[in-house]
Amino acid sequence: MAGAVRVSASVAVAALLAGWTAAGPRTAAAQQLPASLETVVAGLDFGSVAPRTEATPAGSAFAVASPGLEWLGSSKGRSISSNERSGAGLPVLSAERASILLRSLTVPGWGQATLGRNGAAKVFILVEAGIWASFAAFHIQEEMRRDSYERSAQLNAGIDLGGRDEEYRRIVGGFLSSDDYNLFVVYRDAANLYYEDPVKYREYIAEHELKGADAWHWASLEDLLQYRAQRKDSQRASQRANTALALAVVNRFVSALHAARVAGRPPQSSHTWNLEVAPAGNGDLLAVRCGVSTRF
Repeated sequence: MAGAVRVSASVAVAALLAGWTAAGPRTAAAQQLPASLETVVAGLDFGSVAPRTEATPAGSAFAVASPGLEWLGSSKGRSISSNERSGAGLPVLSAERASILLRSLTVPGWGQATLGRNGAAKVFILVEAGIWASFAAFHIQEEMRRDSYERSAQLNAGIDLGGRDEEYRRIVGGFLSSDDYNLFVVYRDAANLYYEDPVKYREYIAEHELKGADAWHWASLEDLLQYRAQRKDSQRASQRANTALALAVVNRFVSALHAARVAGRPPQSSHTWNLEVAPAGNGDLLAVRCGVSTRF
């Protein structure tokens, strides 16, 4: 198809020259134009163009060759070595870096101190000390408030909560007496389950009702409400202690990530503070912004 197009273009130019020479007298500029066309025609190839037989790669005609890429179907595929990864800027977990990470996971700030980042090490150690101090304080509060509501139950309700589970402690704070619990809970459940079977009804009540050493009776509603408040305070202190433990885990992960980030960088010689002053940018030439920055 390309050869046919080229031959047709050559025939058209030859016909144009023939018509031009058959005309009458021409000007000097007109006489130069056919000579230029004859030169163009002489450079044209009137022969047939042989079709291309070489195979083209299977892909887009607009594909750009990339020396760093290979064909997917090539058998020369290879994996990237660790030296190439390190040369490309990708992180490589060496034995030294793994040791620093383990130190930071064990004691936050230990890895930073090994790398010479004393400022960051002090920050993580202080945060860790504060977390464990908070955990100890909340745990002590939990024990003290538990002793308070257990003492209130013993003095004002006549029940010893030592060795009792949390469900029983909750029930004691939910009813004025064990008789109320038996009436509103045990008898009701027995009626719902065995309403048509009196024998099983009485057996269920005898098995689940609270009596003897399990019975209690609050002296007043105010004593019951005080017990509830003390028990809620104890539970709240326990939740805060658990939160402190979660923060201790988070502090270790943050310390490990920071140690991995600064590993391989030269340690800073000193801890510096920088005063930064810049125009406010609101159109007032006398307005400036001041700030203090530091790195650790």
